[in-house]
Amino acid sequence: MHPLILVLIALLALAARTVQLRLRFAAWEPLWRFGSGPFTVDLRRHAGLARLAGDSHEFPLPREFRVLSLRVGGIPVWSQVAMVSLPAAVDERIDQVPATEFDPLFDRHFRLSWPRQRVRLAARAH
Repeated sequence: MHPLILVLIALLALAARTVQLRLRFAAWEPLWRFGSGPFTVDLRRHAGLARLAGDSHEFPLPREFRVLSLRVGGIPVWSQVAMVSLPAAVDERIDQVPATEFDPLFDRHFRLSWPRQRVRLAARAH
């Protein structure tokens, strides 16, 4: 293949991925953004009723999803999603669940305080 065609295919694939990620996570609540300039990392969350593929339950359960994404020039180039099942009692108020209520259930890099911890660690190293 001609090298120009390969470059065009790569650019089209990058554009399609960008549109897909923006549409998927646009409605999710932003929790924090770390970095400035061309490289940024942000965390978003969404709480809702969901039934996952291969789920043994007949009905959707309350779950909270969080996505950590790396953006270069505003274009998402990498993302990682974490999910936590919430108690059944949360079902009635799933739209009003605050981000802090189940924050300890997530891994450290999906929590609300993660960027501030990194800054403190960097300050102690000096």
